[in-house]
Amino acid sequence: MPRDLLLYLEDIRDAIAAIRSYVGDRSFEDFMDDPMCLDAIVLRFITIGEAVKQIPANVTARHPEIAWRNIAGLRDISVHSYYSVKPTILWDIIQTKLGPLDDAIEAMIREEE
Repeated sequence: MPRDLLLYLEDIRDAIAAIRSYVGDRSFEDFMDDPMCLDAIVLRFITIGEAVKQIPANVTARHPEIAWRNIAGLRDISVHSYYSVKPTILWDIIQTKLGPLDDAIEAMIREEE
């Protein structure tokens, strides 16, 4: 039985919340100095990317402001080329892209409920 779209959206929302809790008020330097935090964040980005791949194109098309393919691509890089994941890129994504993604996911959850 296929998993419900709402569950994938909730997975993304929960992963974003987890990333935000891991980062908290850390500085970039603190973030870089904590390999366990980096590993946990990469795992959450993998979760986000995997869930994004399950969202139908007609649903993601309603939110073109989100780079859905890039999100899925980050998942692929994280899984298949883990050592090529750059913490500076993760930090930038966390600081600049998670907010808009979270807003879009919340809107999509409301649309599905």
